[in-house]
Amino acid sequence: MTETPPTFTTAIQTTHWPKTLGIISIVFGAFGAMAGFCGVIGSAALGPISEAMAKFMPANKGGPSPADTFEALQKMQGWMIANSVLTTLVAILLIVGGAKLMKRQAQCRMMLLSWAALKILLAVIGSVLGYFSLQDQMAAIEKSGASTPAMSQSATQLMGLFSMGFGFLWAIAGAVFIIIWFKREKIRSEVSSWM
Repeated sequence: MTETPPTFTTAIQTTHWPKTLGIISIVFGAFGAMAGFCGVIGSAALGPISEAMAKFMPANKGGPSPADTFEALQKMQGWMIANSVLTTLVAILLIVGGAKLMKRQAQCRMMLLSWAALKILLAVIGSVLGYFSLQDQMAAIEKSGASTPAMSQSATQLMGLFSMGFGFLWAIAGAVFIIIWFKREKIRSEVSSWM
């Protein structure tokens, strides 16, 4: 009878963060791509939708007409479409970077850092577009001769600015996390050891 020699296996410690962060990146990238795609469709359909709604919505007594409000939005239509297309492309970059991270491929670090920089840039552009859109909508209210108290207009504008500020911080949160995470020495050395 032959005896087989005992085999010894050494446990190689592998970290779990690449899989976890990769899955999160893919999921958020998918949501971002869907949001960007819906933004393109919604922005492109803004003209026909606004015309139809202006016909069927009654004019506000003492307020702006729906046509004036939609006209203010249509001024930004081209910019909104471009922003949505860029959002979709940047989200696809996040999906690919997340997939490479799950496979432990070293180029994932550069892809995800590039995504983070582009995401912050898009958040700035989106906030600027939102600000100008808010200004146009406020001008439509003033143009209509609406008898709204000055305090109400100030409160509406302040609330719009607060919402944009919060939206900006929310939009860059993931990007800031990725930048901080991949700048850590421990993470950089682990990623550089991958193929």
